[in-house]
Amino acid sequence: MRFALATLMAITSLTPAVAHPWTKTYVVEWSEAAFYYGAKEGVIAPGTDCPKGTNPDIDWVKVMVDAGYTKEEATWLRNPANPTRSAIHSQNQMAFRGKDRANVYANPTSTPESGEFLPVSGAVAEGLNLDGDERTGFSGLAGEKGVDNNFYKALGCWKYLRGPQRQANGNQSQNGYMRDGRFTTVIVVSGQGPDPMNDPKVTVGFYDSPDAMVKDGNGNIARDYTFRIRPSAKYEVLFPAKTAGGEIVSTEAAKDAWFREPSYAREVELLKAQLRLKMQPDGSLKGYIGGYRPWRPVYQSWVDARGPVIEELMWVRLPDIYYALRRYADYSPAGPRGEKTHISYAMRVEALPAYVMTPDAKAQVAKAQSFKTLARGPDPEMARTKYNVVDGVVVPLGAKAISQTAEQLRPPAAGAAKPAVAAAQRNAAGGL
Repeated sequence: MRFALATLMAITSLTPAVAHPWTKTYVVEWSEAAFYYGAKEGVIAPGTDCPKGTNPDIDWVKVMVDAGYTKEEATWLRNPANPTRSAIHSQNQMAFRGKDRANVYANPTSTPESGEFLPVSGAVAEGLNLDGDERTGFSGLAGEKGVDNNFYKALGCWKYLRGPQRQANGNQSQNGYMRDGRFTTVIVVSGQGPDPMNDPKVTVGFYDSPDAMVKDGNGNIARDYTFRIRPSAKYEVLFPAKTAGGEIVSTEAAKDAWFREPSYAREVELLKAQLRLKMQPDGSLKGYIGGYRPWRPVYQSWVDARGPVIEELMWVRLPDIYYALRRYADYSPAGPRGEKTHISYAMRVEALPAYVMTPDAKAQVAKAQSFKTLARGPDPEMARTKYNVVDGVVVPLGAKAISQTAEQLRPPAAGAAKPAVAAAQRNAAGGL
């Protein structure tokens, strides 16, 4: 008996550990461009990221005068009593400040850079080493070398996007729309090893969901709610990965990955996408997704959101955005000598535990796998501006975006102000 027991124990000690498939599922409750914040407080204050602080406020009258308008014309264009101003489009004429009255949104190089939209000059950034070269890029928060995030370098000192995590003006407003139901993304992480925290063979899946998140009594996203997967040929990404100490790291880049995004662009495409996520003690998931993002659609998304409105509310000249993204673009799908159509990018992701169901809602998802073959028809479009926007300006259906005439630009005589004020009041009520 003793011999049999000893023999059994010896055999057992030599038997490899049996695999225990495991799955963890989440819902993304916050995502934003990963911008390192180097100041102590506030948004505009100087910091290690932006030693001169954020881009300064803009004198729009001076901008128009520099573009060739008379001071009287420029002042009248910015006057709330001007009947060509509107609560819908602000002032369409702001587009026509390029050479020979070119539309600077459609032709950003028709106007020079302002010189006031400065890039990040600090040495630290958040994100991932996308190209494997530690000699280039930034240093990471933990001192790691080679972090590639030129999107941050280009736009990190912009007041609209700068601030501590979850506190930048743009990130708060856009994530608010996501959290109110604009879209939902779920994550499935599965592996085969006995220890989910240390597993050499893991798969991470990102999926679209038709189910809105639910808020608790404090306005925070509630944990442990149930979400179905909506099959999508576009918004589904599977990453081969591994875990070590609870950190999930992709082991192979996704060639072409699409995600829905809380931004004016509504979505982000990443070439050579990678991820690094950390399973937190409270059950949540935090980390980064990175890759090379086409930069022109990013610029165009702000143009399409009504250029004059974006410029006025977000403290920026849109051509400066174009020049910055073009300058710091650092990747070409055609190779090192090709046109740099993409820019290194990192997205900060935070997710909460959730129950994720199969598309038919009959069972919990057992593992990260593809559901693309179940996709039917195009993916639902997220709401965009309801106005007819052409080249960045709001115009009636069928109309072109054109500059005002000399007569329209002429300020009224002092005695003609009352009709203009009445027209402005009609515009403020919703007219064009």
